[in-house]
Amino acid sequence: MAVGLKDRLARQAAGDSQLDFDPVGRDEQRFAEIPLSLIDPDPNQPRKNLGELSDLAFSIREHGVVQPIVVEAVEGGRFRILTGERRFAACRGLGRETIPVLVRTAGEQSRLELQLVENLHRKDLHPVEEARAFKRLMDEFGLKQRDLARRLGKSLTAINQTLRILDIKPELLADVQTSEQANKSVLLEIAKEEDPQRQKDLWQEAKEGHLPVREAQKERGKGSTTRSRKATCTIKLTAGSVIVKFTSGESTQDRVREALAEALRVHVNQAS
Repeated sequence: MAVGLKDRLARQAAGDSQLDFDPVGRDEQRFAEIPLSLIDPDPNQPRKNLGELSDLAFSIREHGVVQPIVVEAVEGGRFRILTGERRFAACRGLGRETIPVLVRTAGEQSRLELQLVENLHRKDLHPVEEARAFKRLMDEFGLKQRDLARRLGKSLTAINQTLRILDIKPELLADVQTSEQANKSVLLEIAKEEDPQRQKDLWQEAKEGHLPVREAQKERGKGSTTRSRKATCTIKLTAGSVIVKFTSGESTQDRVREALAEALRVHVNQAS
């Protein structure tokens, strides 16, 4: 069955024949082995970064494609990927000519839902990609957050929190999306800040590894009457903690470094 369909697809690509079934009409889904040359990635795929493929490629080289990718038929006798783009990319990198697929009919909404659900099961899906996919489902198909939660099997709270990431200013989101320091919890704390400069400052601290979630929450707990940082800095070490307390002004990174250097000089002089 699969081999015969593969041959028919190859002949169709050459203009010699037609498929024996209508993949976009009467048949809801069919298994097949299709040439990679007839398959295109979906340009609207929510996942923009495919990540590292070496382990997946090794598995495919040793064991083959265990789980078929899901595609839909489009114009010109070609197919568009619904789910499984990483498997497709790995096979292409290995120089394979064909790949097992499940041909399925899918409307635009179903396609995006399928892609999003698959991506949500990948732990490395970027929080910004996830939030933008949620927003796109809501905007394009008129879904409310409660509808989205039901369709995706997630809590309403999780949907609300993820969407809040988009409250980060657009000029920062581009930097956030390409950074490995984009921890979801930290991004949520940054998104709670209305002041663009405060968002920028907190994100800079996060990139430098100086802004765990608890510190971000403390930063936001200063109250609405002031935006200056606390004049105390606590540095946790393996052997204990170092507390730097200023009598006035902000505890900026430069001031903390200067204070630590001065404290070290005093300690050395006293010990000598």
